Amino acid sequence: MGVSFASYEIARSGLTVNERGLYVTGHNIANVNTQGYVRQQAMIKNGPVETVLTRAGLMQFGLGADIQEIRQIRHTFLDNIYRQENTTLGYWEARQKTYIDLQAILGEPMNSGLQNVLNQFWDSWQELAKEPDSLTVRALVRQRSEALVQHINHLGEQLDRLQNDLNNEIMVRIDEINEITRQIAKLNVTILKNEVSGDTASDYRDQRNTLIDRLTKLVKVDVIEMQDGQVDITMGGYFLVQKGVSTDLYAAERKTGENFYVPKLAGTDIEVPVKGGILKGLMESRGEVSGAIGSYENGTPNTKADVVFYVDTSTMSAADANARAAAYEAELM
Repeated sequence: MGVSFASYEIARSGLTVNERGLYVTGHNIANVNTQGYVRQQAMIKNGPVETVLTRAGLMQFGLGADIQEIRQIRHTFLDNIYRQENTTLGYWEARQKTYIDLQAILGEPMNSGLQNVLNQFWDSWQELAKEPDSLTVRALVRQRSEALVQHINHLGEQLDRLQNDLNNEIMVRIDEINEITRQIAKLNVTILKNEVSGDTASDYRDQRNTLIDRLTKLVKVDVIEMQDGQVDITMGGYFLVQKGVSTDLYAAERKTGENFYVPKLAGTDIEVPVKGGILKGLMESRGEVSGAIGSYENGTPNTKADVVFYVDTSTMSAADANARAAAYEAELM
């Protein structure tokens, strides 16, 4: 190219570079409210240089500028910190929700709570101590006793229902994890195809990072980005995503006869350790021992959670009372 036309090339390259820069700026503004979108920046570099022989000797003339790459303004270190805290947040949100549900069930410190029913029960006994021969007071003790037993039974039913709901939610969350990992695996393939020519698939990376953020709130995972732009994701040492392939989890009983779900690796009977996130919070909130009669813990029938409450205000000798207490104790053995 002649030197006389170099100025035209410089002007052309300058207009082209700034046009692409405005395109990137417009793209940023258009996606300001897009969830997961990361701001992009056009990186400008020097254009080619032409060497020309002049009377003064060889001289080099710059021919303007060019776009080196369109990069994302994103920091890997901050991503890792955010995802660690996101896992912790998911865990405590799950625990908090369970505590709120428990508070609603127990009804404390409302007048309809267990504490109020217990206070009324003990108050009736104090009245009976003052007037042991009063049939009215005896009837009151019986009434308050029945109210206490009914209230405790009602609480037990609600707690069992809450425990079952948490168990079912664990299964739903495992399905959600599978859906996310499948999408990440597909995006891995898409990103690889788009970046094989040297371009950066920024928008696809945004979608993948959004999914990874969702996943880290559900469960603690390790994310490793490979040189080709794909990511591998492991949970408890087992691959959930390996480049373009995802491995599902499934909800299953830890042991035959147990009613509680744990995540296991698809195609195996391997239980995958859960170390954080919503899933960990749900599993700890649910517990491992059912309160239902006939449930099993470590293969033995569960009787630890069963309580027998007996009140008798009729005339009874000490020997009869001891015999009846022994009979109830034998039923629990």
